[in-house]
Amino acid sequence: MNSGMLIVGFIIFSIYICGLLYMINYSHKSQEKDMQNDPELKNLK
Repeated sequence: MNSGMLIVGFIIFSIYICGLLYMINYSHKSQEKDMQNDPELKNLK
């Protein structure tokens, strides 16, 4: 019983961490793309 709960908890935790890392990576790429297309930032260069 305890090992079953441990395995289920580890699976849920692993899915959560993978989703968290995916969202961080997606947000970073999205923000980087937005900054490259920002006309106000292009004028500063």
